Amino acid sequence: MPAERIALRIRNAAKAVLVTGQAYQEPKDALNEFVSNAADEYAETDQRGGRIRVILRRRGKRPFVAIADDGRGMDADRLREVARSLFESGKVGDDRTLGEKAIGLLAFQQLGARCEVVSRAAGSDRTCALRLERGSRHAQLEPNERRSSRRRDAPGTTVYVLDLDPDVLRVLTQRKVVDYLRRRRGAALAHGDYSISVEEGRSAELVVPEEPDGIRLQIPPQPTLWGRIEFSLYVAPQPDRPRRVAVAARAGTTIIDDLTELEEFDRPPWSSDQLSGLVAFEALQSTAGRRAILRDREAFPVFLDAMAAIEPLVERTLERVARAVDSEQAQRLAGTLRRVFGRVLKELADLDNPMRSALGSEPGEAACSARPTVRPQRRLAATAMTPPTTSCPASPSLRRHSRAPKRSTTMPTTCRRDPTVPAAVRCPAWSRTRSPVRRAPASTPTSAWCSTTTATPTFCWSRTTTRGCWTTWPPWSPRSTSSTTTRAPPPSN
Repeated sequence: MPAERIALRIRNAAKAVLVTGQAYQEPKDALNEFVSNAADEYAETDQRGGRIRVILRRRGKRPFVAIADDGRGMDADRLREVARSLFESGKVGDDRTLGEKAIGLLAFQQLGARCEVVSRAAGSDRTCALRLERGSRHAQLEPNERRSSRRRDAPGTTVYVLDLDPDVLRVLTQRKVVDYLRRRRGAALAHGDYSISVEEGRSAELVVPEEPDGIRLQIPPQPTLWGRIEFSLYVAPQPDRPRRVAVAARAGTTIIDDLTELEEFDRPPWSSDQLSGLVAFEALQSTAGRRAILRDREAFPVFLDAMAAIEPLVERTLERVARAVDSEQAQRLAGTLRRVFGRVLKELADLDNPMRSALGSEPGEAACSARPTVRPQRRLAATAMTPPTTSCPASPSLRRHSRAPKRSTTMPTTCRRDPTVPAAVRCPAWSRTRSPVRRAPASTPTSAWCSTTTATPTFCWSRTTTRGCWTTWPPWSPRSTSSTTTRAPPPSN
């Protein structure tokens, strides 16, 4: 018994219309269908630089979204044909346009409950309107629109989507719509095919393509039997933010925003966050929702082969960029360290380093040596001149002082010494004492005048001044490294 051939029939046309209009992934994809229709209108007339307006009215009792163009417009006969030609587009075979399924008009059902297509044909003074409702298999045609809010003053078409859903009002903000159209229409906007402005209230923003980030790879277009594949890829030095490579098809419209959505490219170097840009191949087919590539048997394998051919070049470029970045970072770090240590060493040279000693084996920095060198007197730090408890010379006329003099905050002076003794080893003087100061009598013997050792430091007195001075540093002082004895001559009358 031969097989029976059965013709398919849609029993519920209204439900089929509703399901078809809700095949989009998100509301912005449905809005993009009307933008595509406006762009196709400019492409069919070879009009470059035309303007597409996206008007958002999310507040008030009757919120709506409108998409307007300044193309040829449509008369009543053309609008009637549009309503009767669903799923059969007259744009099939025209490489300049994107639409080929004739279902974009039904996308309003994912945004709102009603849709009005208002158009005025070139050379006519009448404005026609086509009205559709969600889930209905019928449309209403108004050959002469009399409402002043809908009438057009110039040729073109405006699509109004009314009775918006609450979730749509939340999603379709001006900023989100601008960012979405920048990604989806970046290639066409960069070529200057048309311009898009998004208006909400008194604010209007022009959609501009994204600026390239990084160094462009010089990859020539690859010719195929189904057209050319053009590469516009950029390499960034650091993976500091997410970067993706998009894929565009006909009319400069992006099909997928991220190449790694395809299983064949979900790996480095495409997922390294250093590659960005666009791969354009007009032969690629998109799904009904415009968010995926149709894996056909002709164009899609050619696309995979072309991407595999340029992958080694991309990997080598990433390696060279990584080496250059490492070298640049090392040079920058070395320069920073040189500046920091130079500044630190300069500051240390200006400060009194406590590791320096007044007595040492090397000349300089107020140190004593076997060959003393006469140097100009230097100011010593106050922290290094703290005197111990003093003792006066063994003389009946002088009594022992049990308290140490206070630390001086003024420039220290030196006692009168033998001129042959260098100034570097002269003892600092103290301008204040806690005990009363006496003058040594003239009869004080020379041996008791200024004889000191490091074991028993002696506080000396001068006949001509009331200031005392240390001839050697005490053994607990950090400046005392050796034991010396300095004997001063008796004061002259």
